[in-house]
Amino acid sequence: MHTLIGTAFAVIRPLFLSSVAVSTKADATPVTAADRGAEAAMRREIERRYPEHGIVGEEYGEKAGRRYRWILDPVDGTRAFITHCFLFGTLIALERDDGDGFAPILGAIAHHAAGVALLGHRGATRLYAADGSERAARVRACASIEQATVLATTHWETGEQRGGGGIAALIRQARLYRTWGDCFGYFALATGGADVMLDPALAYWDVAAIVPVVEGAGGRVSSWSGGSPLAEPSLIATAGPLHDEVLRQIRAAA
Repeated sequence: MHTLIGTAFAVIRPLFLSSVAVSTKADATPVTAADRGAEAAMRREIERRYPEHGIVGEEYGEKAGRRYRWILDPVDGTRAFITHCFLFGTLIALERDDGDGFAPILGAIAHHAAGVALLGHRGATRLYAADGSERAARVRACASIEQATVLATTHWETGEQRGGGGIAALIRQARLYRTWGDCFGYFALATGGADVMLDPALAYWDVAAIVPVVEGAGGRVSSWSGGSPLAEPSLIATAGPLHDEVLRQIRAAA
């Protein structure tokens, strides 16, 4: 996992702040040479070391494999990347099929501009820095929404977010609300900087890495309906005690 993070960093860093060309994909989302180059480089590294493993990537689709599968989102937050915002990152998950289908066993949220990465499994999450330091990462205690910092990828009224009145109710109660989103919102939650992160519509490669990172840090995750975010790609992530109340308010508004 550390090797893959370094591989992605080596491609992406020279292109950040460089006015790289932007194309629009069929789903109307932006893509750059950083997205495509980083995924291609990570795929080559996986195929060199683990040729029998499967790969699912945002840019180059699926390669079948046996028992293990890598999920790659090379630049999560491409809109941030192309507007020179530092909050973009790379999401990497390793999944294993123990007979009931693939499920993530290891995840990484890596932020190139800051030189930090979270690596998590469902027992623990650790924060690694470019200077070689590392430490455990844990969510912080927060017992009420009135004391919470609530994050979302974009404002709930935009077409991209489509969060509806449930997010609006939380915003009115929260101590602080910011659109510090994409993978950074989950990084902030897992390191004790925020208490709630909301994304009502995601893709599988957005979710797979985040689940073990947040759970390993002591947090809770669910889909927008309260089910598995892997089966229904969307995320409500919290520091724990707030989860049921956040879910109740979103359900009530819906």
